[in-house]
Amino acid sequence: MLQIKNITKTYDNGVKALNNVSLDIPKGLFGLLGPNGAGKSSLMRTIATLQQPDTGSIEFDQTNVLTQPNELRQRLGYLPQDFGVYPRVSALELLDHLAILKGIANKAERKEAVDGLLAHTNLFQHRKKAVSGFSGGMRQRFGIAQALLGDPDLLIVDEPTAGLDPEERNRFHNLLVTLGEEKVIILSTHIVDDVSELCPNMAVLGNGQILLQGNPLDITADLNGQIWRKTVSIDEAVVLENTLPVISKRLFAGRTVLHVLAPDAPEGFESTPATLEDVYFSTLHNSRQNPQQNSHSTQAA
Repeated sequence: MLQIKNITKTYDNGVKALNNVSLDIPKGLFGLLGPNGAGKSSLMRTIATLQQPDTGSIEFDQTNVLTQPNELRQRLGYLPQDFGVYPRVSALELLDHLAILKGIANKAERKEAVDGLLAHTNLFQHRKKAVSGFSGGMRQRFGIAQALLGDPDLLIVDEPTAGLDPEERNRFHNLLVTLGEEKVIILSTHIVDDVSELCPNMAVLGNGQILLQGNPLDITADLNGQIWRKTVSIDEAVVLENTLPVISKRLFAGRTVLHVLAPDAPEGFESTPATLEDVYFSTLHNSRQNPQQNSHSTQAA
């Protein structure tokens, strides 16, 4: 288990990226959901020992991450939001180079690990091609391959499906699922469907604070009977947004679909089953309406 307690981080420019963040993350896939700028990448970089927090502690299976970073790095796989590659270097050569840096010194062991990971990520047939020429989906799969070098116990993937087409996204999801329940896998994303499809546990991060934590099915069920839907014109949407607690709006066939969070049906609205997207948007809506609210008061068990 990964235990994060009271982590705070303020950068030199005065931006407070993390504000007293505490999380207990068990084995399996854990979704960290939040909008851009919420502090997700700051938290991932802190867990990955790339930066030190101002206050707080992080422990992974009795390893103090902040005071024993080298011990954690031996057990860590990390796919950052953006990662660079050497030009004109093949996938095989680059993964072999990264395996050496990871400490896999034995040539036979390294070849077995590299070939196995390229096959596991469906890249073996492309192993002699330059990674710099890969598509977005292929590059993300290569990113997972390098993150899995050394069979890490803790795997962090930051915004892994952003920019992927639906087919590549499905491939990436299937790959994450095959990694099983024996690792702690943190999926940091702003894409709600990634979390709803993959993660039995999740948290919502906003403005550097944990706003909600729990099982997606449980916290979605808590909103049933409180979500109301109506299809309106653009002009109607503007009026209703000023008078009702609208948590989301989207276009469908050129019309605007509003979702409202309320105990009773507003006039002209119909009931609709709650989704994790409703949970996400209602959590962010509430945090903006109550910016001084203590983050722990909105947590779900």
